[in-house]
Amino acid sequence: MAAEQLTWGRLAPILSVQFIGTLGFSIAIPFLVFLVSDLGGAAWTYGLVGATYSTFQLFGAPLLGRWSDRTGRKPVLAVSQGGTLLAWLLFLVALSIEKTELVAVAGASITVPLLVLFGARALDGLTGGNVSVASAYVADLTADNHDERQVAFGRMGMAASLGFIIGPALAGVLGATPWGYAAPVAAAAGISLIATLLVVFVLPEPRGRCPVGPDPHEPVTRTLHQDHKRGDRHEKHSTLEVLRNPRVGLPILATFVLFLAFNLFYASFPVHVREAMGWDVGQLGVFFSLLAGMMLFVQGPVLGLASKRLAPTTLFPVGVIALAGSFGCYMTGLDWAMYAGAALFAVGNGLSWPTFQALLADVAGDEDQGAVQGAATSASSLASIVGLVVGGLLYPALGIGVFAIGAALFGVVALGTPVWFRGRAGRSS
Repeated sequence: MAAEQLTWGRLAPILSVQFIGTLGFSIAIPFLVFLVSDLGGAAWTYGLVGATYSTFQLFGAPLLGRWSDRTGRKPVLAVSQGGTLLAWLLFLVALSIEKTELVAVAGASITVPLLVLFGARALDGLTGGNVSVASAYVADLTADNHDERQVAFGRMGMAASLGFIIGPALAGVLGATPWGYAAPVAAAAGISLIATLLVVFVLPEPRGRCPVGPDPHEPVTRTLHQDHKRGDRHEKHSTLEVLRNPRVGLPILATFVLFLAFNLFYASFPVHVREAMGWDVGQLGVFFSLLAGMMLFVQGPVLGLASKRLAPTTLFPVGVIALAGSFGCYMTGLDWAMYAGAALFAVGNGLSWPTFQALLADVAGDEDQGAVQGAATSASSLASIVGLVVGGLLYPALGIGVFAIGAALFGVVALGTPVWFRGRAGRSS
């Protein structure tokens, strides 16, 4: 049977979910480091706030991913979006509580609203499997057209980038109102509500997909004294069994290293430009909006053209090397170099990550998409925990040396391309 053409219309519902979810998340990026400081935290506390989300996502993502294999993508996405909505409401509660200090630790004041903020991030992380389930959703849509997967994941990246463009800009506008931080947080809660309603009432389950369903009923096995095998799917594997396959386990390892480098950036860059370069919320918001805008362009027309002419084994290392180069720009301490680094970051991320997501979808197979995407999200979450905490602790001691460590990690991943893409050297089209 001929592969069904992948169109913007087929992807529109999940792209909308991706866009709205990212928009709500990215609103907090420009002011979170300042908010943590205002609530009594220090540089290491900011890293710990990010790590809290990742810690709980580490456990939640594989469970939600495997659950989506069994019951379908839509109900699990609804649970994930609902959890995000509740987390933003808890965030609003943190802003309304009086800043009462409980204890002082390593230059930081642990206050009641700061603890509530940690709780909000924990709840969001626990139900934060929407990333892995959305990736599995896209893999389901491209099950009959593997050549389109790289482009489809690129479009998902475009939706996320568009959210990152509007989110920080919206935060800058709303944060300047008399309501301060409460205005963008309330907007994020409203946006999350829209995303939840969109999943419940608009998003369809991927066509042609048969959820795994429950195990065979035990009385059948006891009565007939034989195992009952379903004929509409392959035998179920545990997540651990799936990961033992080197074709899956090694790319998951590469995911960890990639995100470790990414999160050294996210932990150190806002602190670096705030403390060493004197940037304010507005400048940081402009930077991330421009970064997202450039990624939107790369993940769309640039990736579409490049994927038709270059093999994944070329696109991926070129992108990762560009990421390493961006970290070199951040080490200069020059304003113009920060934006040159953003351009390299956009090219690197826009070419490498959709290519790698397509690889993960291919090696997962049709039966284990949720499990593999959940494991990849867990690997990225574990890397976030390590990267955000270590980055927050290392920056005061090493300064720009943290960016050198990140560049070296990207170099390792680029050199490992033949391992991650073993047996997949052909062009994507």
